[in-house]
Amino acid sequence: MFRSPRKRKPVDGPFYKQRGWIAAAGFLGFLVVMSLVALSTGTTNGIPARDTGIVADSRKLLSGLSGPLSPGDPQQVRGGPQGRPENCRTDDRDTSRPTTTPSDLRWRKLVAVMVPTSASAGPLHTDSSVWWCFAHTPTGAVLAAHVIPVQVSGTAWRAAAEQQIVPGRPRDRFVTTKAEAGTTDPEANLSGRFVGFSLASYSGESATVRLLLTNPVGGYLSTSVSMRWRDGDWKVAPLDDGSLYTQVRQAKPSGFSAWGE
Repeated sequence: MFRSPRKRKPVDGPFYKQRGWIAAAGFLGFLVVMSLVALSTGTTNGIPARDTGIVADSRKLLSGLSGPLSPGDPQQVRGGPQGRPENCRTDDRDTSRPTTTPSDLRWRKLVAVMVPTSASAGPLHTDSSVWWCFAHTPTGAVLAAHVIPVQVSGTAWRAAAEQQIVPGRPRDRFVTTKAEAGTTDPEANLSGRFVGFSLASYSGESATVRLLLTNPVGGYLSTSVSMRWRDGDWKVAPLDDGSLYTQVRQAKPSGFSAWGE
C-alpha cells in the first residue's frame, strides 16, 4: 500500500500526512472501527507495519465493498437557493462551532455502522441509497464527515462517490482502487464506534473534521476527513492518493466533543 507517497497539506492544524487508508474501501470495518480502509499489499491498510499494537487487530476489521451504480440515487441538480439541489432546504443560520451534540441527534444504521444524524443539520434525504442534503453549517460538515465515508463503503458506493466526493484525479484514484478491492461481508468483525468529534477548521467553503473512534484493542483512535462545500452540499475532498482519511493514530478523548446517546 505504500506507493510513492503523495502528500497534501491539511486544511489546518498538524495532521498526519502519512499515506491514508486506501480509498476508504472500508471505513466500515475500521470504522467500525477501523474498518474503512482499503485492502492493499505491503502495509496494514495505511497503518505502518511498525505500529504492531494496532496492525494485527485492525487487519481483520478492514473491509472493501463494491457494487453497481444504483439508478434510484438522487440527482443533485442546481436549482434551489444559493445553488442548493432541488428539494434540499436546511436552516443554515447557526454558524457556531459545535461543542455539544445536536439536540435532535439520532443514531441510524448505515451499511453496517451506526452514524450520527440530525433532522435539522442532515442528512435530510435518506430515502434512497445515497444519504444527502446537509446544512451549510459547521454541524452539517461534521455530520457529513461521519456519514459520507461510511456510505461509500456500501454496495451503492459508485453513486455515492459520484455525488459526494469532490471530482478530480483523487476521486478517480479512489474509484479505481475501490473497484479493485472486491466484496466482503460488512457485518463481519465489526467492533467499534464513533464516540467523539472535533472541528479542526471551518471556513464555510471547507472544513477539516477529526473523528474519534473506539479502538478494538483498547483505548481510542482518531483520523481526519477534509470537506468541501460544492454544488450546494458537503462533499469529501480525498487525499491525492484517493484516500478519504488521514493516517489513523492512537488518541485520547481530551480535545474532542463526545457524542451523546
